[in-house]
Amino acid sequence: MLTNVIERRNVEYAPLIETFKKEVAGLNINGITGPHLPAIGECYTESKYKFAFCGMETYGWHLLESMLPKDNNVYLQEIDKCIDDFEYLGWATNYHATFWGFVLKFFSRFFNVNFNRMRNIDDADEEIKSIMKSFIWANTNSIERFGVSSEGQGANYDDWVKVKNASKTFDDINHILNSCAPRVVFIIYSNVDEKYYLNDSSLSEIYGVDESNRLNVLKLRNDELKYDYLYLRNSNTHIFKLPHPTWMGLYSGIGIERFVDSLIADIKTYHVWDTFPESQKDWKIENIQEIDKSSRENKFRIVASIAHSLVQNSAVMCGQDLASLFNMNGIVAQNGTPYAEDSGRGIYKLISSAWAYYNKKGDYQTAYDIARSYVNKNGEYAY
Repeated sequence: MLTNVIERRNVEYAPLIETFKKEVAGLNINGITGPHLPAIGECYTESKYKFAFCGMETYGWHLLESMLPKDNNVYLQEIDKCIDDFEYLGWATNYHATFWGFVLKFFSRFFNVNFNRMRNIDDADEEIKSIMKSFIWANTNSIERFGVSSEGQGANYDDWVKVKNASKTFDDINHILNSCAPRVVFIIYSNVDEKYYLNDSSLSEIYGVDESNRLNVLKLRNDELKYDYLYLRNSNTHIFKLPHPTWMGLYSGIGIERFVDSLIADIKTYHVWDTFPESQKDWKIENIQEIDKSSRENKFRIVASIAHSLVQNSAVMCGQDLASLFNMNGIVAQNGTPYAEDSGRGIYKLISSAWAYYNKKGDYQTAYDIARSYVNKNGEYAY
């Protein structure tokens, strides 16, 4: 099992890169700009708050001819260095209407960090440096439009079109979700093709997506600030589709800061995380470990949490309904199979075991809540 995010990203993109190289072989690539693939900061894995920032395109990237001979992992690592070496701080011509201005102003407000200290990074600011290396940078178009750089570099348009078509396999947010699982994704390009972020056909099997209901999305619109919020339930991803920072900063009459404040308020309102940073020190996960949704302890915790809510509202739940809830969220029985929703086989044994677990711990209130909350289809206590 690959536990390192960088390794998972490399494994996800390696076959795509190989296919791309085969498709462009033999073309006249002189002057054609190569693909920009997602960059991952070296502190992303440790970060408690996992963000991905996806722009429209780069503006003058590496030439394709320099990319093709390189080992795939080497090429990806070179892109990562743009974050890890803070190269992006030299790219923003201003900070009030640019992509990188948005990124820095968001982090400044979200982590309560002085903006000028981020712009003028000091080696002594270890926590700020870590925050500034804790995100993913991607683009919805891996290869820029022809007129951005390739045309001025003498590229042949027909060959550029073939390269552009070959690159479209990269232009799919699911490759980022599959390998890096960011909790919040900012797509900072309002005209992005919907296929980029609403295409479950390439979502990894790890998410256990039901083939009969693959597209499972909640969408809300902020009419005042003209951006969309989407919750992708299949991957537990929160997406904000935003206008370009130039519009935010120069033409909206509002400014990037207002957008940032609204986004942070939304992130809190939608309970993206249970807690939020009070200072720059709160950026890091103290103990990194993956939660096994189907572990005994996690299932007991869910049974208890639901029971508390039921008791508070003088309500009960049928065991088969709990089984359905578990199955819907990919929480399986000990033998790895779904719980039986008709007969209740397995689920009542789990409820009984959860009661015994909390009773043995001396948490009698929780044990009582569990005993009181779950019934069979006839409304009778079944255990």
